[in-house]
Amino acid sequence: MIKRGQSDGTKNPYKNGFLPKIAYHIASNNPEKVSYFFNRQAEVYGPITGENMEFITKEVNKIQRIWDMEMKEFNSHLG
Repeated sequence: MIKRGQSDGTKNPYKNGFLPKIAYHIASNNPEKVSYFFNRQAEVYGPITGENMEFITKEVNKIQRIWDMEMKEFNSHLG
C-alpha cells in the first residue's frame, strides 16, 4: 500500500499529474501557467493524450460552474 507522500516508483506520485493544474489555469485565463504545466506534464508523463484533454475539459467546466455558482451566491447577498 502506498502511503501519503510516498511514490509508487514513478517520477511523480500524483494520480492525474499536472492535469488539474492545467485545468485550473485555463479556467483562470492564465496562458503562461497553462503552457508551463502542459510542458511539465509532457516531460514527466509523456505526450498529452485525448483522454488527458477530455479530463482537462471536464475539470475546466466543473471549475467554471463552481465559480459561477459562488459568484451568484455572493451577489445574492449584496441585495
